[in-house]
Amino acid sequence: MKYKHENMDSDFVLRKFWFECLIELWEFSLQEKDTDGLGVDHVHQEIERIIKESDDARQRTTNVKAKMTKWNMLDHKPFKIVSDKVEKTIQDFFHEYTSLDLETFMTTCWGSIYGKGDYSELHAHVPALYSWVYYVKVDENAAPLHFPRKLIGPIKDESFGWKDNTPDSGLYYRPKSGTGIIFPGWLQHQVPPHDNDAERVIVVGNVEGTGSVEYPQKKREFLRVNG
Repeated sequence: MKYKHENMDSDFVLRKFWFECLIELWEFSLQEKDTDGLGVDHVHQEIERIIKESDDARQRTTNVKAKMTKWNMLDHKPFKIVSDKVEKTIQDFFHEYTSLDLETFMTTCWGSIYGKGDYSELHAHVPALYSWVYYVKVDENAAPLHFPRKLIGPIKDESFGWKDNTPDSGLYYRPKSGTGIIFPGWLQHQVPPHDNDAERVIVVGNVEGTGSVEYPQKKREFLRVNG
């Protein structure tokens, strides 16, 4: 199921998928108005430049078997622009569909470049409330983001694909340059080997939050359900 946000000042689409439980994923895009006058193309170029000029901080010692920057890149304005967009997307959702007064804060934000053969192992981002990936530069053959959970029923969505009853069953997000996806931090995911000569350039982060809420019955349909 796909829900377009009613506030035209916001640029995200809420998608609901039935795995063993209902899980909501949000697809968002970076717009010119989000870039503090720099422009989307310039933000992308700067992120790619910064990652390439950075040391390979993790040396493939984490679940990500690709080049990674340090964990906190928010001191670089292009990374902060993307992370601010993520926080705004989350806050817009909770403001629109719940009565939660949510205060969010970005705990980590890093960049990564996948070359041919690079991949990430199955993992989750616990204890983050939400995690996200923004695709700075990818082509149509870039490795997808794979959520290997059993999906109940077929889907028809241009941004997602799925496989069933195979060793690589689950939901697949098809990345596009200039878009990103937000998902619950507990949701396991992985990236299959990037079988492509074109680099896969991404920004990744984790969000935590504080707040209290009473959920109105009329808005219950839109609530995130963690399983």
